[in-house]
Amino acid sequence: MYALLLVVLMAAAATTWYWSRYPGEWRYAFSARHASDRAPLATCRRDLREVTREATQAERSARKRASAEEAKYQQDIRELENEITGLLRPGLGSHVKGPIGDLTLYTHVVKKAGENPVDIPLAGLRATFSSDPTYMIDLTPPGARTQRTKYPRRREAGDEATPFFTAEQLSDFTLEIMNAAADESNFRASRDARLPHARKELETARNNSADRDAALKNLQDVCAWQKSNPLRKEALARLDRERRNWQQLTGKMPPK
Repeated sequence: MYALLLVVLMAAAATTWYWSRYPGEWRYAFSARHASDRAPLATCRRDLREVTREATQAERSARKRASAEEAKYQQDIRELENEITGLLRPGLGSHVKGPIGDLTLYTHVVKKAGENPVDIPLAGLRATFSSDPTYMIDLTPPGARTQRTKYPRRREAGDEATPFFTAEQLSDFTLEIMNAAADESNFRASRDARLPHARKELETARNNSADRDAALKNLQDVCAWQKSNPLRKEALARLDRERRNWQQLTGKMPPK
């Protein structure tokens, strides 16, 4: 029952819509006798839709190309800006190891926690391990005071929860710090060599807007041409003539 009612409602809606496209008495919209009167109006509408579709497709294609060129232009600049920022301000870098007591090793920095936390740059850093009278790692940046971190030589009874490090573990960790400092020196050397080239590439990328500008100009030209599109004007003129003919026939002006 509901399905039948739905079909009836849909048929009624379709009939109403169709009649609105060919207004006037019922016979003008539906009888075979007036099919030849309806045909030119339908043809002109179809032609206008086709011209509009082609115009929309051309504008969409031009807009898509302009957007793609703009995105590529901005991406090239952004990648170089990010690279330069990373070279100048590398920050901590990725986590390497730790925490080992108060020390945590990163690609570019050793972080020291505790009462007086400090970030110790790896560039030129000297690391030494000693075991007398207690385990100690000394970190000495160039031209700066030494930072000492102490570790117990033995675990206190009943204190299994506190992390404990052997002399071998601390010695190995000190070696990792020294190797990371060597890697940092290599990074700084390559950075100093790369920076001028990256800055030059960034300047070139900012000036290299020919493809973007051409795509934007093409989009502007396409949009401007569509506003005065002679094909659309002609299709509209033909449709308007047929609408007036229909009005003369039925007394009703049909929509476009």
